[in-house]
Amino acid sequence: MKTSAGDRDLVEVMRRYFAVKAEVEDVKLRLEAARRESGEEIDAFYNPRTNQNHAADIIRSHALKQEMARLMDWAEAWGRQSLSPNAP
Repeated sequence: MKTSAGDRDLVEVMRRYFAVKAEVEDVKLRLEAARRESGEEIDAFYNPRTNQNHAADIIRSHALKQEMARLMDWAEAWGRQSLSPNAP
């Protein structure tokens, strides 16, 4: 079975997507454990402006989620292109 450069790109995008997803889950678990331990309300805890102790992880979580969205957008665009009647 031959794979095109586009197919290989898609595989790499999906590998990155799942790596980012795993990192998001890890950060989420750490943050939620810290929130429960602190007893803070969700809104207060997840505000990086007021929660300096965990601001880096909160901001990182948001950035990772944005990256996941971009990667999925790319994969969806690739899928639409490969399904179009004019696709090679």
